[in-house]
Amino acid sequence: MEYSIAKKRNTVDWSVIAALVLLAIYSCITLYSTTHGKTGASVPSHIVEKQILFEVVGFIGMGIAAKFDYRLLAKWSRWLYALAVFLLLVVFAMPYRFGAHSWIPLGLFTLQPSEFAKLALIIAEAAYMAKIDALGDASVGSWKKFGIIIGLVLPPFGLTLIEPALGQAIVLFATVFIMVMVFSKRWQFVVIVLLLFTVVLGVTMLAMNYPAQTTAFINNVLVKHHLIKSFEADRIIVWLNPNFQPMGAGYNVRLAQIAIGSGGVFGEGLLQGVLTSAGSIPNQWNDFIFTAVGEQFGFVGSTVLIVTFLVLFYRLSRIAAQSVDPFGAYVVMGVMGMFGFQVFESIGMNMYLSPATGITLPFMSYGGSALLIDYVAVGVALQVFARSRQTYFTSSEITFESPGIRALFRG
Repeated sequence: MEYSIAKKRNTVDWSVIAALVLLAIYSCITLYSTTHGKTGASVPSHIVEKQILFEVVGFIGMGIAAKFDYRLLAKWSRWLYALAVFLLLVVFAMPYRFGAHSWIPLGLFTLQPSEFAKLALIIAEAAYMAKIDALGDASVGSWKKFGIIIGLVLPPFGLTLIEPALGQAIVLFATVFIMVMVFSKRWQFVVIVLLLFTVVLGVTMLAMNYPAQTTAFINNVLVKHHLIKSFEADRIIVWLNPNFQPMGAGYNVRLAQIAIGSGGVFGEGLLQGVLTSAGSIPNQWNDFIFTAVGEQFGFVGSTVLIVTFLVLFYRLSRIAAQSVDPFGAYVVMGVMGMFGFQVFESIGMNMYLSPATGITLPFMSYGGSALLIDYVAVGVALQVFARSRQTYFTSSEITFESPGIRALFRG
């Protein structure tokens, strides 16, 4: 039997690139509208120019990551994780900014370690999960190993929570939760996932059905014992009680609903949104950027944005399924889970579907650290895709994608 080796031509997932380009254009247009004609200390200067620069640097970072052998990340996972935890400790030596120790000033650039921690945690968890897979069935069912998987998330989660950055901390936990669901091949893991899901769902239902008691618990336990800050508690209370402090903690959420609702089907038009043009919604270029989309571009424009995200998620899931090794699959699923949760939570809090936890919308909100890390994460996924399609073997009887997790046998 004779075999020949050939290279596949399509080693770039152009659907992913197209989705990212569309999101970049959408982001710059929307950011322009949120700051057009506005001045003040709270309004970022030259926001569009800076965002374009971040986009260019992000695409370059993605291109470099797409050419880098992602398998080396598994070997470096412990060092990347340790660096992430170290940087999360360093922020507490930095001055307070916007009510939190979340940034490290580096001259013209400000680093947000919690963004790097998300990708480092994904890599560390993926490396450990892949190691368990390599050990075989006898090892996978160990509760100790499951404890290590959960234990890895606790240091970055705890440090991020006390910055305080509740939204970022939740993203860390949710990302690992999604990776565990993908990893759950044995009944012990499935039971844990189902129990955790049941607890979260049960607590949510109780909180919504008993808002007064939940409010008292939040204030008298969580805030009093410094588990969360008072402003974070107010955001949760606003979600439970829409009438809570309508001109205070509930102001942003109330105006967000009005802005999205006023957009109707086709929107009020670019720079024609009343609330967006007036600058009525605070921090609209970050946490509440979806309100600008909804008000100006309406249901149609919002749907285009959401569908673009869905295309990105679908392609990432396909890349994970076609990965040539477990590590690549777990990394890509972690990246997809991170993006998916952030999109759901960010859009959800704009529409009063979830508490306002300060989570930005990936590839849309203004920012440098988040955008760069997001692009690098996609670059790693593109490298997984490229390697899965590098070579294949052919003969008259068999087609085998190398080193492949899938083989097609033809008689």
